[in-house]
Amino acid sequence: MNKEVYILSPVRQVTTEQSAVIAQHVQKVKGDGDHVFNPREDAPQLDPTGYNIVMTELAALDQAAKDGGRVDILWNLGGTPSEGSRVDLGMSIALGLEYRLVKKFNEENPTGPQIAYRIISNEKVSVEKMHTMLENLLQSDGVTIDWDTVMITEEQEWQRIRLGLALGCLARNPNLKIRLGELRGEDDPNKKSYPKVIREIERRQHGEV
Repeated sequence: MNKEVYILSPVRQVTTEQSAVIAQHVQKVKGDGDHVFNPREDAPQLDPTGYNIVMTELAALDQAAKDGGRVDILWNLGGTPSEGSRVDLGMSIALGLEYRLVKKFNEENPTGPQIAYRIISNEKVSVEKMHTMLENLLQSDGVTIDWDTVMITEEQEWQRIRLGLALGCLARNPNLKIRLGELRGEDDPNKKSYPKVIREIERRQHGEV
């Protein structure tokens, strides 16, 4: 039976070389007869706030989970750490999707916090903390997400993973309320961002459509 395969890879900070590797993997998966959702091509990346990107990706992951699909991860250990990859990982885990690491970029020059990679690598401490976080979310009717506009510490990376977990829980429980808590740093009004996504979720959950 053919599977729905979600490609979790760099998008905004992707290099030409990485793009070629990602495209090659996408073609391989398609050649195996599986259906691919590639956010770089299948999500509306020009959305001004990012809300429609996140909701499209969440819907694709939710459908993959229902259809017994999986997530193929091409992870960038170096360069500018990807917020979106952390959020996508959290959504995948919350939805119970099988995930596998198929490629590592910049393994020789890792940068920034690496909590998500530790989770992917099944490091016990990080996985246990992540599962505790998920269990708390599953038992809640509302979650407040504090946010730093930079991601340079492990705590700030956990913010991204926790948002992904909360979004996955939202797909499972549409009554879950997600709110933006303390925002530290400046959220550029001219750029898409996760604070804008959270605010849009809040607005819609309050019926302000």
